[in-house]
Amino acid sequence: MTVLLFIIGLVTLIVGAELFLKSVDKFGLAWSVSPVVMGLTVVAFATGAPELAISLQAAAEGKPDLVLGNILGSNIANILLILGIAGLVKPLRITNRIIKIDVPVVIGASILLYVLAMDGLLTPVDGFIIFGALVAYSIFMYSQIKKDRRDNKLKKEEQPELDEPLTTLFYGKYIFLLLAGLVLIVMGSRWMVESAVEIAGILGISELIIGLTIVSIGTSLPEVATSLSAVRRGDSDTAVANVMGSNLYNILLTLSLTIIVAPGALDVSMDAIRLDLPFMVIVAVACLPLFWPAKELGRPEAVGFLFYYAAYMAYLVLIAMQNPYKETMEWAMIWIIIPLTVLLIVIKFITDYRKRKRGLERS
Repeated sequence: MTVLLFIIGLVTLIVGAELFLKSVDKFGLAWSVSPVVMGLTVVAFATGAPELAISLQAAAEGKPDLVLGNILGSNIANILLILGIAGLVKPLRITNRIIKIDVPVVIGASILLYVLAMDGLLTPVDGFIIFGALVAYSIFMYSQIKKDRRDNKLKKEEQPELDEPLTTLFYGKYIFLLLAGLVLIVMGSRWMVESAVEIAGILGISELIIGLTIVSIGTSLPEVATSLSAVRRGDSDTAVANVMGSNLYNILLTLSLTIIVAPGALDVSMDAIRLDLPFMVIVAVACLPLFWPAKELGRPEAVGFLFYYAAYMAYLVLIAMQNPYKETMEWAMIWIIIPLTVLLIVIKFITDYRKRKRGLERS
């Protein structure tokens, strides 16, 4: 029965993602808004809405500490796990807008959080600072949406046309499908996590390991489902924008409101300051040289993302179990794997840059 529930959850998740993205595509065409902007706004906000509700509830119940770990883990998983899986399925095309605007904004938000958290506390004042950044970003996105609509209307002959009239029935139908898809995504994610936890328990895996792996990955399942569904439909823009937008809303919206609502300051553990926060910043920064100048996340880079996510999860498990191999893994990561990765990124950057330069000279 548990295995059946897992399968039903997976099918529900997939169907929900298809319905949700179909509705987003229709609204994008109706409003003359590009997939990138829809991914950064509607898709990112909708897939992160359940997490926002859970975080606010946790803060109201006096358990805000759980929220920070969930957000840090989710942001790391969004890039390494989701883009890793999506890029493995099909190389992802990266637009200029994502490279020049969205990745730097994600890096800026991550650094802002790191700086504010370095004293070991996130106070309501910090929450208002982060929320102020959200307001500034929202104003910027509003201007971008207006510009996007103008540009798309000017290029209307190049855009696919909406095959339905814009009537009340149209909006009613696709709002219903969008909400139904989101509900199915949430239900499917919950069923998959619950059944996976039960299966792990039957296999004798400890609750601690289950929490660090299955449950933490489970919070990213909505983003995984929508990104993979977008890739399957040939829409890399939505897949990548969904990840970047989700990371931004996790910090600027979910965390800021949680800090403001929470009774008192939110404690930041030394482990988060020493490991999780800098790792989140490094992962965001690494996107720039990997995305540019080739403007693609290929399968080799996707495999690298998945390797680092697996290593990060393994390290968390070793810390939790107080395993003596933790020091060995730290030494290997700091002195072998990270320097080698930096070298490979530099080589890839130079190679891609030279290829692009030669291509421009020929044209």
